[in-house]
Amino acid sequence: MKNASSGTQAGGSSSPNASKAAVVTGLDAPAAAVPDKAGTRPDGSDVAAQASRAAAPRRKEPLPDLPDLDFPEAEMKLFDPAVHLPVGFPHTGGDAAEPKLPLALAARHISRCALIPRYKDCRALWDRYAMLGHIREHSAKVADFAHALAVRAVERGMHVNPDAVRAAGLLHDLGKTRTIAVGGNHAQLGAAWVMRETRNGPIARAVLFHVFWPFEGRLQAVPDAGGLCPERAGGVRGDREPAGAFGAGHFMIAAVIYADKRTLHDAYVGLEARCEDLIKRYAVSDAVKKRILLSHEQGRRIEAALSAALGVDLKDYVAGDGRLKPV
Repeated sequence: MKNASSGTQAGGSSSPNASKAAVVTGLDAPAAAVPDKAGTRPDGSDVAAQASRAAAPRRKEPLPDLPDLDFPEAEMKLFDPAVHLPVGFPHTGGDAAEPKLPLALAARHISRCALIPRYKDCRALWDRYAMLGHIREHSAKVADFAHALAVRAVERGMHVNPDAVRAAGLLHDLGKTRTIAVGGNHAQLGAAWVMRETRNGPIARAVLFHVFWPFEGRLQAVPDAGGLCPERAGGVRGDREPAGAFGAGHFMIAAVIYADKRTLHDAYVGLEARCEDLIKRYAVSDAVKKRILLSHEQGRRIEAALSAALGVDLKDYVAGDGRLKPV
């Protein structure tokens, strides 16, 4: 007589199908889940597939970090209709003959570089998306501050494009008028519109992250940037990126975040005053207040990092005449 255990499974079944499944899969299946002749369980799952997944070795190495939407370091050029519009486009160079949004057309034909919208292109986008007047005034002030930060970065030897940083500041609230009317996330909506209209990924990314930057950890504060990055005559350091400098895309994000957090409506204030105003106007719940405070704390860290890299204490500076100036 055969050993009773040789043809039975853990649940006590001795059916031929159960024995066959045990041989094929090498697994002991419960009696309630005995597969049928087609090799499937009563719930329709495939036995062999489940066995294969169960036998697969577990991943031992840590999962890689999520990307922070970095775009390749593409050359950026300020948009020039006479250069970047396609041949044959009806354009004579005068404002009267120039369409309101030539950048959107040029961006669809230019692949060799990322075009930077001019001030007038940004204003045309303000018109297209019906930006309210007080948001325009705020955006212009943010752009001036962010641009002044970028000018200082260039003087410190960083590879930053001040025109691109200014454009990001001008467009950072492009979606706000719409979300005031119907709700939603103005940073996400504005970034989608900027990407559609300009095809400039780094600028769209700065718009996307201007409220809160989940990848802030890529920003490194430098305790003594003045010693690490001495300026040469004319403020030019050469081809080498100075120690403690940020990548161009990361600097753009940090500059727009910081400039926005220092601008209350159309006036420059400290980070605390801007935070208090946001809480007063938008903190309709404890959860919203918590998000505002988290964003404020990030602003303080970014202020410290930028101050270290730019060699000035930004708490004591604002923008004026295209540059940083002491308060």
